[in-house]
Amino acid sequence: MAESLRIALPNEDYPPFHFVRSENKGILHDIITAFSKASGVQVDYVFVPEMRSAKMVKDGDVDARMESEDWQVGNGSYYWSHEVIREEDVMVAARGAKLIDLQKLNSLKSGVLLGRFGYVYPTFELLVQNKVIHRENFYSDLEVLQSLYKDTHSSQRFTVISKSVLNWYIDHHPEFAALVVSDVNVGVAPLQLQFAYNSKGKKYAQQFNDFLQKLKDNGELDKIIARYQ
Repeated sequence: MAESLRIALPNEDYPPFHFVRSENKGILHDIITAFSKASGVQVDYVFVPEMRSAKMVKDGDVDARMESEDWQVGNGSYYWSHEVIREEDVMVAARGAKLIDLQKLNSLKSGVLLGRFGYVYPTFELLVQNKVIHRENFYSDLEVLQSLYKDTHSSQRFTVISKSVLNWYIDHHPEFAALVVSDVNVGVAPLQLQFAYNSKGKKYAQQFNDFLQKLKDNGELDKIIARYQ
């Protein structure tokens, strides 16, 4: 029996990179499908929550998952793909609200970060740990944006979200264009595949990286990304 590659992806949409139920499955799925066709490697997907997928790749129950080295929690060892695409995070607040000055984060009191379960927000982690700000968790970015949209201008609730994800939601939910968005990014991270730290993970990380480089060199990666813009 041919060896297959088990990849864990979120059980919630992460547009435009990943869709669970849409006909078009997203940038990451299209890249992995192209890799499967080129290499002859069968890919089996497992759709699970973020924290469960992290445990599964750590334990070797799956071979890879969607992640970024910049978002990794803990000190585990893994093999990593090269950057698939670079993500820029922006802050988003309620309609008419005043965005937090990033130069004054340490003096921020009573702010509320709306986050995703299992997600890491490097700029704000210490503030949450030190109880300078509070964090509320949601299961999807859509739920976060819907919650913010209901807030008044005096709200101190905000979120941090990929600019690409936000733009996709604004395209499909035009009312979100009324939310206040920061002019500058609050973080930049590479979207990658995180492979298990074993011989199989090492093998496929190298194979995927070689393929990804070819995809970048021949312009096919840009074409895949353009289909979702």
